[in-house]
Amino acid sequence: MRKVLRPVSPPEFLTSPRVHEEKAKILAYLRRDQRDRLQRRDNLNEELFFDTSLINDLRRLFQNKCAFCETRTVSYGRVLHMRPLRSVYDSTKVNSDYYLWLAFEWRNLFYTCEYCAKAKLDQFPVVGVRAPYLASFEDVQKYEVPLLLDPTYDEPSKDLDFHSNGLVVGNSKKGLATIEVFGLNRDELVSARRLRIQEFFDSLVFEGKEAPLSVMLDPDSEHLGALLSVIKKISKAWSFNGPPIRGNGSSLSRGFIDAWTRASEQERMQLPGVLDELQREAQRVLTSPPKFDITEDDGLDDVYQPKMKEGEISTIKISNFKALENLTLTMASSRRASTGWPSLMILGENSTGKSSVLCAIALALIGRKEAAKLRKYIPDLVHSVDTSRHDQLENRLVDVSIGFHYSEHVASFSYAPELREIRGSDSPATVVIGYGPRRFFDYKKQHLPDGAAARVRTLFNPLATIPYPGAWLAEQTGSTFNTIAAALRIVLALDEKDELIRYGDDLAVRANGRTTTINSLSEGYRSVFVMTVDIIRELLDHWDDIEQAQAVVLIDELETHLHPRWKMQVMTALRRVFPRVQFIVTTHDPLCLRGMDDPEVIVLRRDSDSFIKPVEDLPSFKSMTAEQLFTSDYFGLNSTTDPSTSIEFARLAGDVVRRSPEGNLEVAPAKETEELINRLVLGDSVSEQVVQEALMKYLEQREAKKGDVLPELREEAVDAVIKALTEEWEG
Repeated sequence: MRKVLRPVSPPEFLTSPRVHEEKAKILAYLRRDQRDRLQRRDNLNEELFFDTSLINDLRRLFQNKCAFCETRTVSYGRVLHMRPLRSVYDSTKVNSDYYLWLAFEWRNLFYTCEYCAKAKLDQFPVVGVRAPYLASFEDVQKYEVPLLLDPTYDEPSKDLDFHSNGLVVGNSKKGLATIEVFGLNRDELVSARRLRIQEFFDSLVFEGKEAPLSVMLDPDSEHLGALLSVIKKISKAWSFNGPPIRGNGSSLSRGFIDAWTRASEQERMQLPGVLDELQREAQRVLTSPPKFDITEDDGLDDVYQPKMKEGEISTIKISNFKALENLTLTMASSRRASTGWPSLMILGENSTGKSSVLCAIALALIGRKEAAKLRKYIPDLVHSVDTSRHDQLENRLVDVSIGFHYSEHVASFSYAPELREIRGSDSPATVVIGYGPRRFFDYKKQHLPDGAAARVRTLFNPLATIPYPGAWLAEQTGSTFNTIAAALRIVLALDEKDELIRYGDDLAVRANGRTTTINSLSEGYRSVFVMTVDIIRELLDHWDDIEQAQAVVLIDELETHLHPRWKMQVMTALRRVFPRVQFIVTTHDPLCLRGMDDPEVIVLRRDSDSFIKPVEDLPSFKSMTAEQLFTSDYFGLNSTTDPSTSIEFARLAGDVVRRSPEGNLEVAPAKETEELINRLVLGDSVSEQVVQEALMKYLEQREAKKGDVLPELREEAVDAVIKALTEEWEG
């Protein structure tokens, strides 16, 4: 980290009408009565912080590097709010609206890498009290004593001391907190700094071997702050004729380059000894780092708020698990143009292993001991080597492993059929909640048994029930009830004037002068309501605030009981209510894709050898209609016409369809059908007729082929159209 001079004037985007309109909406929300805000979420449009011009302005300000760890971050940098948008954590409570009013404050925005953004989350520890509600940024700076370094306001070199082994040590409580919050001593970062410092040392000792000093000390050089810190140490220990090297930043680097350039050969020969002493000093710091007396008023407790044991899921590897012989799925570490954590939606025809993927993930994440509680279901998970009948005689080892971003830990599950032995991780990797396709809620059951296995049982047992949370909900008061009400407003899509109120032992919606209890709502409403409350109940056992809660939620056949309007908004609503929960769901309904990103949707399909694999090179579904989705590679239908209509046409025409001895379908059209097809010409122009002819050939081949060649067929069809149109044009 190094000092960066921020321009006084904000970039053009932050003064645009879009931002002014959004700021007005934020202030209108924040100026509402506090009791009114307690059961509402702000409607901040966080996609504005993914605006390309804003990101580019910040990227140029910090010279293509993360503001905090100085890793070069060109492609996937993001906007970070130093003072968070909401839910800032204090040792005794969560301040839900701090610091939303600074959402578009130029001096509060930074360019950061993915890791630093996720490491910081909503942390902003301060010594003593926070600034008054809705204080100006100038007043915030006057009132607060932050424990995080601001590289555009502070001089980081006073609080951070970098050493030749790549480690950084805090010279103060502020430096210590900054290192802890941003993970500035994470392994890969320490290695990168150590390598960079070694390159710098080599350039001093072996002239001409490495890049010139002017290049290594250029403002856009990676880990420049670490190099400048080391230069200060060298300057103090190196004896040379000339003025002392002083200053910070560019003045320090210019002074050192000038001294090194003017130094005699004898003076330069001192440098290897100086560098060796720096190496020894680094080793001493490693064994005896500086310590500080921590008091309750220091605010350092806020740095150690609860965090998930592992990060987001990165890879899912499944072997010999029911129909899945060898399947690998990957998940991104973040969304590219939206807030919240990545999720996964799995599509595919029946018997392509969608539900099996959810079961496999659950068993690996809950750990060996909890998986053993589901032992009665596990023998049925062994892979069947024959697709035409159930054949488990080879007794292959069932194996599941799940990797995590920014972590070396792997959550695992395996089952040896011959030994009937369950192996895997010793403890749950994270909070896991699973819902099978039949979500039966038992009004007589109030609580689940202890342990993670009980929270995923419905994925394995279709008759297992979920406790109805009505009694638990009736017990909730104060901030917990307000948290639940604010979440349900989003999930139930209540209008601004609607209210969620207590009605005896039940909850009710008051809208348009009418009061309707939750139990009186439709099955779809109640299904989503109960599932949402069940998730909230589980998360509140581990976290103080559901917006900070991190977990994995598995839902099989998401669309169950839902009206089409709800299907279109269910993922958006769930992800907004639980922004740090990874949802992994299956569906047969294209409407449920709304709220997902293109890389988050996969299709499982059997290839020509009946192996289940994800379909590659799927097109973007963002602008597709539901009907287009049905006929795309996501769902694979040739037409959305009623199948009985096509059969009736064939029957009337006297067409016959039979299966050949080789197993292929053969169509024997009637004479009348052949004559009709021969006379039929589609399209009003030559170009349209060429396209139509190519399309018909593509659909014929598509119907006959299996999953692994479909993308190739599409590409061949497009090439054929281009070739035909070119020939027509040239002719």
